[in-house]
Amino acid sequence: MTKVCLLPDRLVCKIGGAERQDFLQNLLTNNLECVSSTQAIYTLLQTPQGKYLFDFFIIEHDGHYLVDCDRTAAPVLLKRLMFYKLRADVTLASLGDGWVVGATWDAGSPNQPGTAGPLLGGVQFQDPRLALLGSRFLVPAGDSDAALSPHDTGTAQEYDSRRISLGVPGSADLVSEKTFPMEANLDLLNAIDFQKGCFVGQEVTSRTHRKGQVRKRILPVTASSTLPAAQTPVMAGDRQAGELLSSNGAHGLALLRLDRLSEGLVAEDIELTPAFPDWMPDALKDISAS
Repeated sequence: MTKVCLLPDRLVCKIGGAERQDFLQNLLTNNLECVSSTQAIYTLLQTPQGKYLFDFFIIEHDGHYLVDCDRTAAPVLLKRLMFYKLRADVTLASLGDGWVVGATWDAGSPNQPGTAGPLLGGVQFQDPRLALLGSRFLVPAGDSDAALSPHDTGTAQEYDSRRISLGVPGSADLVSEKTFPMEANLDLLNAIDFQKGCFVGQEVTSRTHRKGQVRKRILPVTASSTLPAAQTPVMAGDRQAGELLSSNGAHGLALLRLDRLSEGLVAEDIELTPAFPDWMPDALKDISAS
């Protein structure tokens, strides 16, 4: 059964101009040469110190880029890009309420991440992060009913629950100027191209990747009761092992030290059971067992 919903916490922005690709290629963690009307990417803008600032999706449409980003962060993202723009032939704009973002998902066999095509007056693409997340669509608001109609109606909360169960962090789990992308598994979710050349924060990110010194990761956790609020400390005995992030009832995400997973984890006296998503490499499990 395929479900569909709108994602009201997302906003579509437009980036145009003859130099848009070169402009973004020098800033973002992923490779803009891969972006086309048939291929979307997931990418980041970092601080020079290699910390997360923004995450978003990019796809080409009608001679410009469409950007699917967090609605709250969108004005700050556009302001930051304008700061870098200088005299480049680049235009930046929010499409506001004129466009909507939606998602479709099911339990069937997923398609290749990032593959895209036209949908009504906009575009649809497989989520570049993880195939099991399904697809996303960006369409003019006037086409939203038509985009929703072929499938069973779901809710944004249901979609969020699926994201959490798959162990994929959302924008609420990524703290600007604090989160290191590799601790949030964004290197494993196709947000970073380590071969593309320069981007903001590349030196720190590449060095961390080469040395393999990522001792904390965001992992799914479950409990026997509703999880406490985000930012609640997760304890391993008398030592802090991390903190809770987003949750849905007894299921959630937590940023955890991998070397303390076997010590018994609690948050406000609620026992937590961490797990490694199937898409994570076995090498991370070896770190937690060492």
